[in-house]
Amino acid sequence: MKISNFSVKQLTVLASIFIAATFVICYLTFRYFFTYDLAVERALNQQQEEAQRVKTLIKIQKNDLAKNLMDYASWNEVTEYIAGENDDFLQDSLNDHSFSSLEVQGVFIFDHNVSLVSGRLYDYTNRKEISYGPIRYKFGALLADSLRSPTDKVTSFIKFLVLHDQPYIMGTARVCNSEGIDCDKGFMMMIKPVGQEFIRTLRQATGLAVDIKTRDEFESVDRFAENVSVIEKLDYKNESTVFVVVHHSAKIPDFITWRELSAVLAFAVFMFGFNLYLAHIIIKPVKRARGALDSLMSGNASVLTEQDSFISYEMRDFVYRINEVFNQLEAKQKELEWVALHDALTKVGNRRSLQQYWDALVKQSGSRHISLLLIDIDYFKPFNDHYGHIEGDSVLQQVASCLEQAPTQCEKFVARFGGEEFCVVLSSESKIENQQEAEWLRAAIVELQISHQHSPIADCITVSIGVADCALQPLDELQDIFLVADPALYQAKDLGRNQFAVRSF
Repeated sequence: MKISNFSVKQLTVLASIFIAATFVICYLTFRYFFTYDLAVERALNQQQEEAQRVKTLIKIQKNDLAKNLMDYASWNEVTEYIAGENDDFLQDSLNDHSFSSLEVQGVFIFDHNVSLVSGRLYDYTNRKEISYGPIRYKFGALLADSLRSPTDKVTSFIKFLVLHDQPYIMGTARVCNSEGIDCDKGFMMMIKPVGQEFIRTLRQATGLAVDIKTRDEFESVDRFAENVSVIEKLDYKNESTVFVVVHHSAKIPDFITWRELSAVLAFAVFMFGFNLYLAHIIIKPVKRARGALDSLMSGNASVLTEQDSFISYEMRDFVYRINEVFNQLEAKQKELEWVALHDALTKVGNRRSLQQYWDALVKQSGSRHISLLLIDIDYFKPFNDHYGHIEGDSVLQQVASCLEQAPTQCEKFVARFGGEEFCVVLSSESKIENQQEAEWLRAAIVELQISHQHSPIADCITVSIGVADCALQPLDELQDIFLVADPALYQAKDLGRNQFAVRSF
């Protein structure tokens, strides 16, 4: 079935609408079976659990204070101190270190007539005394619960207290003997701060954002705010003066949020774009094939990829066949490029590649040492005349390969200059040992031991080498360097061949 571009777009729009509608229906169905009321109930239950964790931790703090208070209230040393029989009690047992270890800021001791025997408010963190003037005339009210308590056993009463606009936990108890009975010796009160350290402990233990505020501070807080619980704590007058504000991590969900609406819209847009992209994939290979043909007609190479997505076998086969044509053209082009830059017989560089290599060296000649070696096979014409041109071609191939593989301490480029002549270009960041390099090349050829019975100087193939030492000098045209290397080559021949001669450029 032939589908026009307009028909493909229509199908894309319809498919996008269908998928978006399906998504909305599925979403509403999910909301129907997992209702909003159920989500709210689950969140409220989690919030109650979080609030209960906070209450439990506060109770633990109160129990710690009650335990410490009853330990001291059931101590004979306290009874003796009230009776005036142990003046060293405060220094020995209620010193600065005791305040810090008990984590309390206030300790007050009274006799059985509720007369203050000893009282101290001490900030053990900042090591400074605090005035207890605001409660000096309220001791009777503060001890009211303990005054009404039985005297046959030690009993503690824990309340919250606001002092100097700061929340505290206050504990009171009757003073008893060391057995915890006969509790008519006097009264004792401890005050524990509810500061940042207390709040930090609650936050770390529960993982919740918890704040503790006094009544004045709490007036600025919306106690009916969503996802916030307020735990009211009573003071000695049974009034709510301390408020624990818990910011729950479990949030009551909205019936529907902008994020959910945005997700539905975003999904519909995404699917619409996806289908357009799918249509684009359908015609993309055809467009690429057309572009590749246009590039070929203009003389530029353009390669298709077989990794594209295809809608039909015919389109895939069409692109594959176009790809085969371009691959063949590319292979031919690479072959032509190689032939243009290499000698077909010896497989080393030719004059064109030599010129390109030389031009590249000229651009960096100021930082590199350069030497050009012109190499000629000695008495090569007699070898050709007696052994034949096939053997002569083989000698050229072996000599070219040997020149490439001969040892060197430099970067080396080998090219066939013409006939039996070769050119070697050496480059190095350090000074070139020209005599050593030339000797390595000459010796490498001799080591081939290619028989040459018609050479008057040796029974094997040898070479003569002329070296033009350019050192670090600015390089000129390659032809000018040959005007130095060529006389050096003739000098090596005049010396009897199988020699090398070095001349400076």
